[in-house]
Amino acid sequence: MTDTPAGCVTGHNLISCIGELSSPDYDDLNDCTRIATRSADLVSNRHASSPLWLEEYVRTLQFLGWKLYEGSISTRISIDVCGTLADLLVKRAQTTQDRQQGNAMIDTLDALQANHPATHSLDTESLKGRRFQVLPARYDKRGNLDIAVFNIELKASIEKSNFLFWSWEEQSAKIIQSRAFLKLDRDKLDQKRPLMESKLREHVMKRFALRKQQP
Repeated sequence: MTDTPAGCVTGHNLISCIGELSSPDYDDLNDCTRIATRSADLVSNRHASSPLWLEEYVRTLQFLGWKLYEGSISTRISIDVCGTLADLLVKRAQTTQDRQQGNAMIDTLDALQANHPATHSLDTESLKGRRFQVLPARYDKRGNLDIAVFNIELKASIEKSNFLFWSWEEQSAKIIQSRAFLKLDRDKLDQKRPLMESKLREHVMKRFALRKQQP
């Protein structure tokens, strides 16, 4: 392993690494995310038609070598927001069986909050939280790279910059969430590398590495 970042912001995607990813896997995950985002944007408006957009996003990931768990995207659910969205993301991560996921989300969000260009980019790309995605990534016990894709819509009575860290305590706000779980088939991804390199040259998307904050 190498000293890879705790996460990354690219487009309206916030990637959170649970444990340290290898540099090649970190780069592959970011490249796949960028290509899938661009592909879905060409098919649908991510802010106006989220279900259709997410279907194309996941379909592109599958084409690049990611296997969709149980072959489906989960039903959309509504969650009330009390406090900050950052706190909500951490609390939901901590409800999983693996405590490491909650700690990883804290590291990622701390790094994001300290990175003003990244927070500004996420604000812009997501229309201040109108549509954004959170992607926890980790290795399973066999060393396979797994990701969860949480496609999130913030519905609130006002718009706020730095939306993840704004306290919605006094405002009516909720999130609408869909999710999908995928596992990487590296052999299939290797077959797609020439095409990926071509697509990445065609469309450059900003990428902000999020490194753990030093105590």
